[in-house]
Amino acid sequence: MDDVEQPTSPDAVESDLGPPPAPEEVAGVARDFVAGLLESLGLAGDVGARAEGETALVEVTGEDLGGLIGRRGQTLDSLQELTRTAVQRRLRARVRILVDVEGYRARRRASLRDYAISMARRAIERGSEIELEPMNAYERKIVHDAVAEVEGATSFSEGEEPNRRVVVSGA
Repeated sequence: MDDVEQPTSPDAVESDLGPPPAPEEVAGVARDFVAGLLESLGLAGDVGARAEGETALVEVTGEDLGGLIGRRGQTLDSLQELTRTAVQRRLRARVRILVDVEGYRARRRASLRDYAISMARRAIERGSEIELEPMNAYERKIVHDAVAEVEGATSFSEGEEPNRRVVVSGA
């Protein structure tokens, strides 16, 4: 029974992680992983990557890549998490990665920002709270930052994942 490998606890895995690698190295490994994944899926696309601060940004461009984005970016979020996990295992270190396909995240960020400002103004006009649809942490941060720009409006998050949502208050 001694030769049977025991499951590793999440805490043990965390302690096995080394110091963070250079973001440029993370970007290169992430680019290679995403390019290999596209090839395995039979999808044609160009994969570029660069470091921006401590984050590796991976950008995929090409034709007919909407399937990689999915409804409201859910497939894209999964692709990002899969990439982060694969790179983290390869480099044995915590990494920060943002994956984007066809500029979806930039378009979504602008759309969310406009929506949040509109909801903040509406909440102020009504003197009430407005509960928004559930969002992931990345999108909630965009909304909180946008609402903070509107004088007289505040926001907070409530609920449990995956149904955590932002509440905008103008009261």
